[in-house]
Amino acid sequence: MEDKEIFFEQYKLFVKTAEKVSDRRQSSNKYFLTLNSFLLGLTGYLSSIAVQLWHIVIVFTAILICLLWLLILKSFRGLNSGKFKIIHKLEEKLPTKLFKDEWDYLKHGKNSAVYLKLSVIEQGVLIVFMMLYIIIIILMLT
Repeated sequence: MEDKEIFFEQYKLFVKTAEKVSDRRQSSNKYFLTLNSFLLGLTGYLSSIAVQLWHIVIVFTAILICLLWLLILKSFRGLNSGKFKIIHKLEEKLPTKLFKDEWDYLKHGKNSAVYLKLSVIEQGVLIVFMMLYIIIIILMLT
């Protein structure tokens, strides 16, 4: 096999690893979204009955789960960022730089009129959950 073919196979393999990270990120988001939906329903129900200490513990646990979700999102964002920097570097040796050209077109995620980073949306969802949990705690304590 020629060096160019080996290089291209390595490039394709690396792109697949980036896709797998995105798949894992999506699975993680589904898990946390399902878990938080359940916990939000549970805490909402608990807030309507006589408050006990374990009700508040559940709500605080839900907030901690959101914080863990945030850390996982940051980890995935860093991993993807690193992978795409390497992909862009590899593309310098290819006739077409598809991923780099796309990223340039999207203005590196800095122009929300063109592209809104997925990580911003994901963090928005978990912040909404956290705010709802805080409201539930306030309602439980008043």
